[in-house]
Amino acid sequence: MATSFAPMKSTIDRPVHVTVWIILTLLAVALATRAGLFGDPAIETDEQFYLLVADRMWHGDLPYVDIWDRKPILLFLIYAALRPLSADGIVAYQIGATLFATMTAFVIVLIAQRFASLRGAWLAGIAYLLYLPVLRGDGGQSAVFYNLFLALGALDVLRADESPDAKSFRRHALLSMVWAGLAIQVKYTAAIDGCAFGLWLIVLMRRNGASYASVLAHAGIWIAAALAPTLLAATVYTAMGHGQEFVQANFLSILLKYEPDGFSDLVFLKDSAVRLASLLLVMMFSLPLLIRRRTSGAPVFFLLLWTAFAIADFFAIGGYYFHYALPLLVPAMIICAPLLETSIGGPAGIAFFAYVCILATGFPPTGSKEHDEQSVSAMVEAARPYAAQGCIYVNDGPPIVYLLTHSCLPTRYVFPGHLNEAAEAEATHATQAMTDLLAARPSAIFVADRPLVHPRNPIAAAMLDAALASNYQRIATLPDAVAGRQQLLYARKDLLPPERAH
Repeated sequence: MATSFAPMKSTIDRPVHVTVWIILTLLAVALATRAGLFGDPAIETDEQFYLLVADRMWHGDLPYVDIWDRKPILLFLIYAALRPLSADGIVAYQIGATLFATMTAFVIVLIAQRFASLRGAWLAGIAYLLYLPVLRGDGGQSAVFYNLFLALGALDVLRADESPDAKSFRRHALLSMVWAGLAIQVKYTAAIDGCAFGLWLIVLMRRNGASYASVLAHAGIWIAAALAPTLLAATVYTAMGHGQEFVQANFLSILLKYEPDGFSDLVFLKDSAVRLASLLLVMMFSLPLLIRRRTSGAPVFFLLLWTAFAIADFFAIGGYYFHYALPLLVPAMIICAPLLETSIGGPAGIAFFAYVCILATGFPPTGSKEHDEQSVSAMVEAARPYAAQGCIYVNDGPPIVYLLTHSCLPTRYVFPGHLNEAAEAEATHATQAMTDLLAARPSAIFVADRPLVHPRNPIAAAMLDAALASNYQRIATLPDAVAGRQQLLYARKDLLPPERAH
């Protein structure tokens, strides 16, 4: 690579005690915004399910084969690594997520210091932690984990830009793609953010005089590095004889998921826009300050490119849930850093973000923890006797009940939406899966008294209703983890004492 490299900006050094102080303050903010939820068994359905998969992995179950989902394997491996660290794994994964969030905030500080003063960069890291709960990132959503990998990937892109020689450039460029590859193995849409990294690396090579042939060769290496974790996972599954299941779950099933006529995912976009409005407002005021810093040598265009691709990440697969915007927080808070470094913008911006955080979570930020604990505990206590006599089935409710009752699984499709929602009917072969599930005669079945937003699968619902009418008896009505909804518990008639069976 016959190019002449000169560092855009010297490596930023700071005393060790300053670094330690920054990390400790970030950890304190993370704990202040999240510790009130430690032990909450039902923050979000997604993370309950990830923990359930992790728990089943420790019992020998294999994701995609014995318990089905389309999330990449590294997400489940992270949860599996955290699972043994507390009695039921709930506090363990929440502490793990807190540490990931803190580390991500620190990497934001390292990046933002290239675009603002240390004070502005530090406040950008704090702002990231304050805004996570606004987008429901105060638990263990996948982006809370893979945002760290994306932030590290972006940091290595910047270090490649600052490299004094071709060898250093190649090392940091390759590391950036490795981090992107790890992020992809937590959620596949992270590939979109990774594309921004790769495109900027190509720009850097061309800027430094590299030939098209050299750019093409390096780009091939970077793509291979980004795909390596996914190819490794696919290879391992293929070697175990489950390559088809891996491909179907990870890549093909999403092509078979579509909402029925008359329903649009845009119903979620309004809520997401409301939750992002405060962030976009601060970004709007900070952007002119950021653009003025072009003369400092910091690659503002890279930051803007990354932000644009993070926005594309949000829109990539539909749904438009506000937690899909969590990856946007990383570049967005770096854009906010120039405003946060100012004497007025810093205190005002942090106070504003803190206010928005309090509006979203309450103060103290315990959210619905007490309600979640009470509702899940009631469901677990009611179902535990039946879990001892067979597999229970939670049709549309908190998956954590499987873990806490130590129930076996009546189907590999235990995430509620996989058999319950019309959009998943073809992706999960829901009719056949429900037939097999009911043939296994679950000992007890939880059914919600009403659906949430997504339309139910009418065929699977009719099959379930018929089975309940003929073979089961309703024995309890319990509060659901979703406020305002109830769970109806049905027990198999042959398992009831004679005085209750009728």
